[in-house]
Amino acid sequence: MPSNVIVVMSPKGGVGKTTVSVNLAAALASIGKRVLIVDANLDTPHVAIYYGFVGYKNSLEDVLNGKIQVNEAIYKTENPNLHILPARVFKNKGDGNAQYKLINLFHHLGRIAESYDFLILDSKPSAGLDFVKLIKNASMLIVSMPEIASMIEAKKLNEESMASGVRVLGIVLNRVNKKISGHMNDAEVSRIVETKNIWKIPEDFNVFEALKKGIPIVWQNQKSLASKAFLELAREVASRSLHE
Repeated sequence: MPSNVIVVMSPKGGVGKTTVSVNLAAALASIGKRVLIVDANLDTPHVAIYYGFVGYKNSLEDVLNGKIQVNEAIYKTENPNLHILPARVFKNKGDGNAQYKLINLFHHLGRIAESYDFLILDSKPSAGLDFVKLIKNASMLIVSMPEIASMIEAKKLNEESMASGVRVLGIVLNRVNKKISGHMNDAEVSRIVETKNIWKIPEDFNVFEALKKGIPIVWQNQKSLASKAFLELAREVASRSLHE
């Protein structure tokens, strides 16, 4: 495995974890990194949708079930630096068995990992830490929203991860909006979660417009607030990977 394996995880659903995964991968590709994004959320896989992929034949389930080799389920995107290994949105018979074989994912990825600078894994919400610990040199990126309940869960996941020896890159606060009274400010966030790396993605309705078109916001509108924030996140992640 390469050293740059990032598992994007959230303690609960509905915080925009997949939005962060997809746009981080797209942003890394935009700055010249070779990236493979893997949809490891077999329960509700949506990564392919964010890239406008429909009707693809092979998926991660087929790889895990031993029907095909991993390279047969990898697809190119409009950016030659970014490839996608999707899970199947509408399940076929037998796809459910793949859930129990997800533990073997890293064996399959090891066969092609050296072709990429980064592997971005979009995990299911509240995936067990054992999922991350199985990957040599993996780091975790925690996605949350700046709301009290979401932040408390992010704090718990951060502490559990560090106690388990899992390296946490930091926390991404998604859909930050200073006009919403329920959103916490920087000082309040810092008091709850003890981490030096907190990135903020502003609320930006351009993200939803891009999703409808099946294009990551960082490709659809590089001048949007969210796009700029995702590109800055990618640059910092890439820089830390070079120096750590």
